[in-house]
Amino acid sequence: MANMIKNTVKYDHFFDEGTKRHKINGIQSVLHCHHYTSLYTQLAIDAGETGLLTECARDAVRDILDNYFAANPEVDSIQKKIEIACQYYALVGLGTMKVHFLGDYSGSVEVLSSHTDDGWMKKWGQYDRPVNYISAGFIEAMFEAVLGLPAGAFLAKETQSIVMGAKTSLFNVTRR
Repeated sequence: MANMIKNTVKYDHFFDEGTKRHKINGIQSVLHCHHYTSLYTQLAIDAGETGLLTECARDAVRDILDNYFAANPEVDSIQKKIEIACQYYALVGLGTMKVHFLGDYSGSVEVLSSHTDDGWMKKWGQYDRPVNYISAGFIEAMFEAVLGLPAGAFLAKETQSIVMGAKTSLFNVTRR
């Protein structure tokens, strides 16, 4: 019988008392607050700028994952990189996700819990469309970093959403 060895994300958390800023693995980070995230997501929706949330998340997460994978060469397989990325998603407070499939041209990711959805539901209740633009950017970055492809290579689209009444959110990922 084969044994699966699970990788555990390594992180060094540092809080600078002088600047009141957090760093995780040397990169300045904002620890997640679901009420704040739901509020600025609503502001982006109102302004018609939801793509900006996705792009910013993709670019920031891509740097984080690239740096992590470079600093930890033992994370050397697609499966190990997926495990670390999913743990990082939880570590920064976005929720929990499960990658069902990650391929060169497509994939599927299920978000089992979303702190953005949680905050949204507490503030406004159900909504008529998905709100996980930050998660979409995270997922795009994960696919690109795991496969070593350039930024913008993938598009993650939320096709099922907790905030719309589903039990989990589902993202279909396609190569651009």
